[in-house]
Amino acid sequence: MPEQSEVIKALRCWLRAFVFLCQISLPMLGICQQLPLHYYSQEDGLRNLGVTTLVRQANGYIWVGTENGLFRYDGAHFQRFDISDETGALYIAALHVDASDRLWVGTLKGLYQLQGQRLAPMQFKNAELAFHWGQVFAQLGPDRLLALSNNTIWQITSADGGVTWQARQFFSPEQLLQHPEMQALHSLHVGPKGDLWMGCDHSLCHYDQGKLVVLGKNDGLPAKQWGALLHDRQGTLWLRGEKQVFALPADTRLFLNRSPPQDEQKKQERVPLLAEDHNGMMLSQQDSGLIRWDGRNWQSFAEANGLTVGDGISAILEGGDNGLWLGSAGRGLIHWLGYPDWENWTSRQGLPHNIVWSFLRDQAGRLHVGTRSGSAVLQKTGGFSVLQGRYGGSSHEWISMVEDGKGRAWATTLSGTLVRREPGATQDTVIAKLPVSNGIFFDRSGQLWLNTQRGLYVIRHPDVSSLPLQVTEISSVTGAKDVNVFHGCQSASGVLWFVSDKGLLRFDGKQWSNPRFAGNRSPRGEPNTVACSSKGNLWLASLDAGLWRATEQDGTLEIRDITPSQLQRQSVLALLEDSRGWLWVSSDAGVAVWNRNQWRFFNQQSGMIWNDSNTDALYEDRDGSIWVGTSNGASHILQPESLFLPLSLKVLVESITGDGQQLPPDKPIRLPWTSGALNFRFAALSFQNHEAIAFHYRMKGLEQKWSQTATPEVRYSALPPGSYRLQVTAENVAMQASSPIVEIDIVILAPWWQTTVFYYVCGVLLLLVPFLLQRNRIRRLLARQRLKERLARERAYELEQSREEERKHLTREIHDELGQYLSAMRMGVSVIGIEFGEKNPALQGKVQRQVSLVDSTIKIVRNIVSALRPAALDMGMVPALEWLANEFSENTGIPCTLLVDEKTIVLDEKRATTFFRIVQESLTNIGRHAQASLVEIRLNRKDTQYLLEVRDNGKGFDPLQRKKNSFGLTGIRERAFMLDGSVDIVSAPGAGTTIQVQIPVEDAGNGK
Repeated sequence: MPEQSEVIKALRCWLRAFVFLCQISLPMLGICQQLPLHYYSQEDGLRNLGVTTLVRQANGYIWVGTENGLFRYDGAHFQRFDISDETGALYIAALHVDASDRLWVGTLKGLYQLQGQRLAPMQFKNAELAFHWGQVFAQLGPDRLLALSNNTIWQITSADGGVTWQARQFFSPEQLLQHPEMQALHSLHVGPKGDLWMGCDHSLCHYDQGKLVVLGKNDGLPAKQWGALLHDRQGTLWLRGEKQVFALPADTRLFLNRSPPQDEQKKQERVPLLAEDHNGMMLSQQDSGLIRWDGRNWQSFAEANGLTVGDGISAILEGGDNGLWLGSAGRGLIHWLGYPDWENWTSRQGLPHNIVWSFLRDQAGRLHVGTRSGSAVLQKTGGFSVLQGRYGGSSHEWISMVEDGKGRAWATTLSGTLVRREPGATQDTVIAKLPVSNGIFFDRSGQLWLNTQRGLYVIRHPDVSSLPLQVTEISSVTGAKDVNVFHGCQSASGVLWFVSDKGLLRFDGKQWSNPRFAGNRSPRGEPNTVACSSKGNLWLASLDAGLWRATEQDGTLEIRDITPSQLQRQSVLALLEDSRGWLWVSSDAGVAVWNRNQWRFFNQQSGMIWNDSNTDALYEDRDGSIWVGTSNGASHILQPESLFLPLSLKVLVESITGDGQQLPPDKPIRLPWTSGALNFRFAALSFQNHEAIAFHYRMKGLEQKWSQTATPEVRYSALPPGSYRLQVTAENVAMQASSPIVEIDIVILAPWWQTTVFYYVCGVLLLLVPFLLQRNRIRRLLARQRLKERLARERAYELEQSREEERKHLTREIHDELGQYLSAMRMGVSVIGIEFGEKNPALQGKVQRQVSLVDSTIKIVRNIVSALRPAALDMGMVPALEWLANEFSENTGIPCTLLVDEKTIVLDEKRATTFFRIVQESLTNIGRHAQASLVEIRLNRKDTQYLLEVRDNGKGFDPLQRKKNSFGLTGIRERAFMLDGSVDIVSAPGAGTTIQVQIPVEDAGNGK
């Protein structure tokens, strides 16, 4: 038994060695194709061309990580997302989209997560994460992310649906100590069974159900650093190191060497890449471009195919129906259009000329391509070469090629030379020289028809005689035999149809005719090409008038215009109905195809080599693929059925701005009215024929009709207040696809002058207007009345002042003049009495009486002077009031008390006179009417008012019952009003009377 075990071990070792030696250098096939590539650079908005990583979200956005920032591409423009100004934070090392379509961003300085329109830093108490390029993220489950940072795998989880996140080390210290290889980790990958694969040190580590296994030499793996890991759809595990590629098929234990040739794997420090396209082929990179595993060999795509990658490919993103995306170090983002359904060839891949006219697949399986400079054959290596013995070399334009039932190839040049090559021959045989050729074809009877610019020719029995004969019978319907015959075909019923400069010609095998069109509805313009349908219809087209379907019934043709919108105003150059019954139309703007249900349109944006196709340059290969000749090379559609796969088109509202404010695009909008504009930016996240996308929109509540724009921006200025709903949908005209309608509810609040409250206030004001007008009228009347009263007071004050001045003047005149005269008179009378009275006693008595009379007169004069203006006024307010009080007491016998705060009383002359006259009038009224036994006078100051109060304990009266001729109280009021003062009279029968007077300290308008 031990010997048998040793033998088994030896056999295993020999088997491994044999497999390794057989696979140590797999051949590399250079694919001779011209790749349809589009390069994105700074002019497109990608401001940094050092692409480091690519990822695509489920909603369709493509994220581009670069050496200086993160960019998002929506098919129309790149938007930069700022992270941090910290050194190293702008270098995007890795991107990952988790199961919930969250975007994770790893930089040299930390981990970030896209939240709305910003990148939020993810900070953890127990971990400081930093990332380097490579495969450093893996999805372990919902809300469970694995991140490789500084040779440590962290498990980042959320228990609340992504609101908060926690980080912890995935492996325990004990597990790491048991496997030293885990101290240096290069990549991580979660397999289809939820198991974890890691590039560890120079081995491969596998962790499943708590068990960690290290794979290496005994499993067929060399000691290398494995930086890229991937399971394909067949369950095979692929590993990529710096130069080697190994694969472990499902349910096997031995890795297979799938390494590409090492002559294109020389560059150091390159990030290993692995990706799987949607056909299941594995993609990786080489020094000069891209490599693809087709199941047996690696295919190479490099500069010879038009792929320029700068310092190499740094990222690969499989885009599904949107082609293939490549990131390069120095050349930006590269889009392989139409991948993998379109193939293209130009003169760089061996075509004699880029102008391609015709195709033919011969019975030996070789594809012949006719060009402006001769024809060539597609070799197994993928390139074209010219057959030995080809007629004319590169000096003739091979306009048309067909094959007969015996495998003989017939061809005609534009100049009219007809040649033939027998199977196995090495030379072409010249058959005839005809006028300028438009094309040739065989009918089902084996006759060869030749369309020329000077008549129609036919070889009726090619096996017997190869001499072309001119069909002169057509002159019976055309009037001439040298007509320009553009194209011909044979219908399912055997009828031959030709289009010429004399119209449409019909030959039923016996008779030529010009068909009649039902209702005299003939095609607009001159048809230049025709195709016969398997269902008996005819397809007609012209260079400038469109496309028609004609059906023959009862000797007439019923014609119907079927020109799709994309072919309007385009020149149709070729028609082809293939074996599927699909109609192919080539034009100067691309190729259209109708599968009898819908149209689709293809051009350079779809993967076609060139938009401008050539006349009759449509060809169906034996496998159903389609060849298209253009003025810049040949295009090959490998799987036409894939062209009609359902196209997922959806529209997103990327951003909404109003008055410079960013609004959330996923929530209803509620804004106050403004004269500014609302700006909406859309994105249709489909990158196939993106130039054909148009947006249809309307603001429901503002407009009923839909508007259309090719620009993904809409602006509404100064929306009126109200409730609206923006509706938008995207349409890809080329792909005949539309997106669901996206709606956004918008509420514009009314400005304050359009609110209900404002209208209510206006209504109230309207109701109040009559009242307000009346009140205003009354106020104006009162103001006028007050003005009149003020003027009257001023006038009265002026009059009073004038009277007061007059009293002063009279007082002085009486006192000075009359007083002097009376004094002189008394002295004179007294002198007379002294001189003559002793001698004449009778005279003495008379003199004495005259002296007494003069004395009485002087006393009366003094009383008059005091009445006009008491002399006490000239001594001050207090003495004047004391004099009045004393006079009142002496004359009436009623005690009168005077209380004055002399420190606060400083009166000017007009106020002093006013107070004096008011007290004087008050005392006069008390003496006449009050029957009082006590009078009290108070004068003081309070703030800016002088307060005078005259109080008695007399019989009182009712102030509301005014007596006629009560001039005393009226005078008191007028005197106070003249100085903007006020008077209050408080009295009641039997309760005495109080007169209260307030007069401002200063006149209105004067400073303090």
